[in-house]
Amino acid sequence: MTKYKDFKEYVEENYLDMIMKRLEPYIISHKDDLEEDDFYNISWVEVIGSSVCGITFKDIGDNWIEIRTSIDVEIEFTGKTRYGHDSDTATKTYNVFLKAILEDGLKKVSVTDVSSYDKNIYEKDKSLSQNLVPYMYEEDVERHAEDFLKKHYQKALLQPMPLPVEEIVDDMGMTFFYAPLEDGIFGKTFFGEEKVKVYTDITGSEEIEIMTSPGTMLINPNVYFMYNIGTANNTIIHECVHWDRHRRPFELQRLLEGDCSHISCEIVEKYEGIPEEASAFKWMEWQANQLAPRILMPAKMTKRKLNDFLQARYQINPHERFAIHMEGAINDLSLFFHVSNIAAKLRAIELGYDQAQGVQVYCNGRRLPPFAFMKGTLNKNNTFVIDENNLLYNLMVRPELGRLYAEGKIVYTNCMLCLNTPKYIELSETGEPILTDYALEHVDECCYIFNRRFSASDSYSDTFYRRCFLCRDVDSETFIEADYDEEHKSNQSKADKEKELSIITDFADGMAEFMEDLPGAFSKTLRAHMVRKKIGEEELAFRCHLSVQTISKYLNHNGEKKKYENVLAVGKALCLHPIYMEDLIKKAGFSTDKSDRASIIVKFLIWHHPDDTIEEWQEKLDDAHVSIKLP
Repeated sequence: MTKYKDFKEYVEENYLDMIMKRLEPYIISHKDDLEEDDFYNISWVEVIGSSVCGITFKDIGDNWIEIRTSIDVEIEFTGKTRYGHDSDTATKTYNVFLKAILEDGLKKVSVTDVSSYDKNIYEKDKSLSQNLVPYMYEEDVERHAEDFLKKHYQKALLQPMPLPVEEIVDDMGMTFFYAPLEDGIFGKTFFGEEKVKVYTDITGSEEIEIMTSPGTMLINPNVYFMYNIGTANNTIIHECVHWDRHRRPFELQRLLEGDCSHISCEIVEKYEGIPEEASAFKWMEWQANQLAPRILMPAKMTKRKLNDFLQARYQINPHERFAIHMEGAINDLSLFFHVSNIAAKLRAIELGYDQAQGVQVYCNGRRLPPFAFMKGTLNKNNTFVIDENNLLYNLMVRPELGRLYAEGKIVYTNCMLCLNTPKYIELSETGEPILTDYALEHVDECCYIFNRRFSASDSYSDTFYRRCFLCRDVDSETFIEADYDEEHKSNQSKADKEKELSIITDFADGMAEFMEDLPGAFSKTLRAHMVRKKIGEEELAFRCHLSVQTISKYLNHNGEKKKYENVLAVGKALCLHPIYMEDLIKKAGFSTDKSDRASIIVKFLIWHHPDDTIEEWQEKLDDAHVSIKLP
């Protein structure tokens, strides 16, 4: 079989004659396009040479692809000049559009259009790379995952459920076997025929030899993707994504090379990122890595279940630390969707549950107690957790940290660098310093934040791999650098703890004093908070989506009957501390201690989501099927 260096050469050798049969009449009928300053009234043209100079691809649906072929044509022509008739040659570029199906070779090829050359119009959802890999951008990954489920199992988008992976495999016309794959290979998808050995069952007790057909999937029962990130389900869906999105690149490879039959998916310990010139294989792996967990845990359904699990745990034990609730809910989520704990955790972080970063964290060879922090404290390059090697490095290169550590004003415990006060630090039974329960729920208040850097390339947003450190042992290999972030707002005042503690003390004292001075009436209490926050009636009305007249009635007529939903919205719009919020609700005539489902969920939101917007509260209420409708 002839081998070709690229598809451009393949088209030129196999289809240029067909293209020119359609293009030559077009050139003749558009001979006036050759006119220029020296030539006019072109009377005769002849094509004397042609070559393919460019190829672009587009998916046009139903397995068809459009091949936009740019052709350089050398043309001899005769026309009038100011000196009489004359002849000349010119090279002009044209676009010829082909339509074809790429399946076991290029089939049903036809020319659909011819035009003068113009730049290709890039279509985000239809254009394909030179290797026929469909483009996918990080901001569109959720949509692509939903598109996959719409094609192969739409029920998973309508109600939370563990994905029936075997049904999806059948729906896609695939088959899978457990097989004795090479070390480090967790799966293979075959696009052609090949003799392979497979196990008769997952135990691997007996091997047989089979001939693969297109769509055969082999799974290594002993190797799960990235060890603790993927289960067998993740591996199977990962391979399904290859079959769904990446058949054409392999058909193209077979067309050009003749010896491509499968893709092998390897465990990647030190990911090197995806630069612009990355191979098609790396792009395909990135796409499968991104899509598989999102397919197994669709966004809306995952958020609904995680909220349900959090609320259920809070209802059972409302006095337990939130971080412990989160850790339990992540475990519930993994069991429900049949994925690993780590996959469930990463998905929660991805969906905006920042505090999932504080659960199932390993450092210095041990698992840390779950911890919590204020939403929005960390970005993807921040961490509270630092291993011993990086701690020593930072104490040496950061004099202010070294001094505070030497003076005993900060202490290293729970793999975090924490302010050393009784509020945050207590001694364990063995006499070692550990974080208090309060500190574990407020690490942003007492623990330092560090920047982290990995070996992953900065030229591409490979977020899936960057987040893996959160669930693995943080050591000097995976946690390359952790530098004290002196610019982070949470660190800026910690260097001078005396001042920090005085601010905290003043705030607590001020809150107690303000609570004592608050009047007993709802209207006067509301006015006091508006004065304290420097918010007028119009601004408050705008924030909480109520009319100015309603706010005015609340302020001036204490006996005015109030809607529970409106009171919640007013308190949320004022960004009241949970203590102030509950006080305002009580003064409006509503109880905050009721044990019905709606009241418990509202209490949960007040205390554990004080920084959410009204819209975010409403979304959580809707996900929990609570009938409260905020204005």
